[in-house]
Amino acid sequence: MSRRFEPPFVLFVNPWITDFAAYDLWAKPLGLLFLAALFREGGCRVALVDCLDRHDPETEERPDVLPGGDRKYGTGKYPKMPIPTPEPLQGLSRTFYRYGIHPESFRKKLQPLPRPDLICVTSAMTYWYPGVAETIAHLNDVFPKSPVWLGGIYARLCPEHARRTSGADRVCTEPLAETLARAETVLNFRLSNRHRWDSPAHFPLPALDLLPRLTYGPVIASLGCPYRCPYCASSRLQPQRIAFPAETVAGQILQVHERTGVRDFAFYDDALLLGNPGLRPALERLRGEGRTFRFHTPNALHIRALTDPDLCRFLYESGFTTLRLGLETTRPDKQKAWGGKLEVEMFQLAVENLLQAGFASEQIGAYLLCGLPDQTVEEVAEAVETVRRAGALPYLAEYSPIPGTAAWNQAVRQSPFPIETEPLTHNNTFFACRRPDFTLEDLQDLKRLAQTARAQFRKAQKTFKSEAPSTEL
Repeated sequence: MSRRFEPPFVLFVNPWITDFAAYDLWAKPLGLLFLAALFREGGCRVALVDCLDRHDPETEERPDVLPGGDRKYGTGKYPKMPIPTPEPLQGLSRTFYRYGIHPESFRKKLQPLPRPDLICVTSAMTYWYPGVAETIAHLNDVFPKSPVWLGGIYARLCPEHARRTSGADRVCTEPLAETLARAETVLNFRLSNRHRWDSPAHFPLPALDLLPRLTYGPVIASLGCPYRCPYCASSRLQPQRIAFPAETVAGQILQVHERTGVRDFAFYDDALLLGNPGLRPALERLRGEGRTFRFHTPNALHIRALTDPDLCRFLYESGFTTLRLGLETTRPDKQKAWGGKLEVEMFQLAVENLLQAGFASEQIGAYLLCGLPDQTVEEVAEAVETVRRAGALPYLAEYSPIPGTAAWNQAVRQSPFPIETEPLTHNNTFFACRRPDFTLEDLQDLKRLAQTARAQFRKAQKTFKSEAPSTEL
């Protein structure tokens, strides 16, 4: 009797985070989930293990794990375990953690699985690589004969470092169509959807059903960004601007909502409001069907688009709830050097339009870059005050040097630390570009300044609401 053919089995893994601080601010491995959907549609068996699952039952029972917790709009704290601080970071008087599920729980999830024909691991921040390496070490131990491929941001930005230290059999930096060809060779299997792999706008919906528990849904309406800001790697990671059709955008939302009832969704776009023709029809379709959702934009929105009051009203009426605006700086010379995306007057008009559309000030946050090589303490403090006066909440985005960006060479020249060879020093808490006139203490003072501004604003709002005359009969 002939043996029944079984399609190849591909395992996808979202690795641990290792850092001083980490928070689930609508963070799911969306690229990995699209990849899993492509392999599954092409005929493979697939499974996913999420090392960042915040609700893993076995981890919750472990006394050696500091528990996570749920917060507003589906966000929350990861469970965590203290681990030794890596040597390059030992000068900081903070505790270092592994965030995510317990290692024994990870291994228990792996052991019942059939031996994978291929294991795909993703990666995010360059300085989280110890968590990636530890994840791969467990995979190599449990499945010593299975090839492990590493992709994602760290793999793309620091490929040679990843090849030396990650433990992966292969570090993927090539276009997706080339990954397909290599995967077919390893799997000895021809995928039936080869035409899809070089057409991101027509990808299948991401395989969100592989995640065990969802408190929010990730959504992406476009890839890439038309700007080339010197501190940002978006254009290097995704050079081509690609917009998804309206049915794909709406489909991402509906597949999660209809399966789980989740109503909170976060857009992952780098340029959600620019050149994105599928966004408005998708939201209009959802509204037309009487569906109500809360949308969040943890990635900064381009302020220039929000100078249109009609767009601001549309966002409010569509259910946008958490807005983050990319102000970055209030200095005209920096605004010009950093991409020429806006002027302070545009920001003030955008906030005014959003408030008039119905948004509350506490829903509007503005990201301010902090700690770039040519920034001063005074200009960051000035920007915090500008945001406060406009009626929005200031959030500091501490600068992390990113290989391959226009600002990288200047950071290498200025930093006294080995940022070229040690990605741990890219950690924004470490502040590799500190200098005598912008110290680590200055950075902490600026963070407290922004935190105080937010706290005072929220206190004032709370007082105003409590003192407002009652409209009850």
